[in-house]
Amino acid sequence: MATIRLEIVTVEKEVYSEEVNILVAPGIDGELAILPNHAPLLTQLNAGEIRILKEDEESFISVSGGFLEVSNDRVTILA
Repeated sequence: MATIRLEIVTVEKEVYSEEVNILVAPGIDGELAILPNHAPLLTQLNAGEIRILKEDEESFISVSGGFLEVSNDRVTILA
């Protein structure tokens, strides 16, 4: 299955950096599902949780807002 690189960064440190299959984030206008080969995107995030699907595992990371950028099969979240 195809993957996309996810990096979650805070002011203090990098919190997460792995290849994932799908991520769902709380965008400013609703939930965003990001899959491999997604079009470039820059958006603001609302407070909520990021759902990460990696193979058969599902995990969650809470954010209190921030920004999400998709570029070149890489997702960077500044939270």
